[in-house]
Amino acid sequence: MANMGIDALRARLTNPARIYLWEVEFTSPVGGGNRDALKIQCQSTTKPGRSVGRIHVPFKGTGGVNFPGKVTFSHEWPCTFVENSVDLAIGKALHGWQQAMMDARTGQGGLDVDIKSDVYLRLLDQTNAVVSTIKLIGCFVQTVDDVALTFEDESVLIYNTTWAYDYWEE
Repeated sequence: MANMGIDALRARLTNPARIYLWEVEFTSPVGGGNRDALKIQCQSTTKPGRSVGRIHVPFKGTGGVNFPGKVTFSHEWPCTFVENSVDLAIGKALHGWQQAMMDARTGQGGLDVDIKSDVYLRLLDQTNAVVSTIKLIGCFVQTVDDVALTFEDESVLIYNTTWAYDYWEE
């Protein structure tokens, strides 16, 4: 029987992946955003998941058999950005992207190829070497939540955003 003690666990966790070692790269922000500012000011996000459907085939008196079905994605990816200065560059970048997708005044929008961009989520080790790269294909800013402004707090401007994407690959 294998050793199941704490020493065995410690020996296998020599360099566990840490949730705070990651970076996001927006390859070509739509609407004039600064990709370096977006990269640096992205405070938190999630690693997207996916699932595989199940096709159940009943067979005579048995419980049947299962086969893998379609791959599905949530198609939504949350990110939180911290505004980097009083010039509101992050907010302007997010608004510019949304404005390029659909002008709220005229109701006219850009072509799919012009409003989407690929985004890379990279997981890093403790030496900042990339250990995993996830490419989100066909991203665009779906939602920018309301931003609370108050005299009662001394925090910075935060933009909670939701991005839509077509699919992702690792």
